[in-house]
Amino acid sequence: MLIIEKILLLKNSDIFKTCNEVDLIDIASICIENYFDKGVNIFKKGDEGNCMYFIHSGQVSIHDGQHQLAVLSENEIFGELSLLDAESRSASATALADCILLKIEQDLFYDVVATNSDILKGIMRTLCKRLREQDRITVEMKKNIQ
Repeated sequence: MLIIEKILLLKNSDIFKTCNEVDLIDIASICIENYFDKGVNIFKKGDEGNCMYFIHSGQVSIHDGQHQLAVLSENEIFGELSLLDAESRSASATALADCILLKIEQDLFYDVVATNSDILKGIMRTLCKRLREQDRITVEMKKNIQ
């Protein structure tokens, strides 16, 4: 995939939509294409986390054992916590369909965000959105129990 194709893909995502094209060149240049067949584990809960993935095509299940936490598809990201800390993975990720993913490694990412806070802001927005959704689900579950 050419750099310009990666830039166009990244620009269509929530996390990178506020970044200008010049800044996206830096991100696109550190994106590594990865291909996963349907049913393949991308990573497992407890694995060392040192990268994030951007879904170019396909679907990915985020799960804890048999409990599915989310199904993600094109232009979504996962594993973003691993860009911010060096903790182990909090869930597993499995390809639900053949996938093309763009992988962004932590060390390279730190180099890029050192000069561009808009990218970090995008990740923070994504994390906040997911936390709010999880809070909403928790409240609904508590209501159903009572």
